[in-house]
Amino acid sequence: MTTAKLVIVKVADCVFANVYLPCAGTVNRQAICEDIFSDIWVWRERHKECNIVIAGDFNVCLDDCDNAARSILRFVNDCSLVRCDDLFPREKVPTYVNFSLNQKKPH
Repeated sequence: MTTAKLVIVKVADCVFANVYLPCAGTVNRQAICEDIFSDIWVWRERHKECNIVIAGDFNVCLDDCDNAARSILRFVNDCSLVRCDDLFPREKVPTYVNFSLNQKKPH
């Protein structure tokens, strides 16, 4: 069973991709992530005239250097995309906080 999900919607001149990527430790995580971004690439190629917005739960800190983060950043670079969290770097905040477990995951 795949733990990743992808929803793509085209509205006017925009393609929106909403992703849910598997967590660290998921079997075949790297292959699953690459498949998802391969599917997004197909949509991007099919609708070159459109802007593309990719959002969702990546289950990775893009500032880390694990395989999933590297794959995502390579895709961002190859597609000449912009990370919105880098537009306002001083305002980066954790995206996961669990006070009872005293856990915080960076953006």
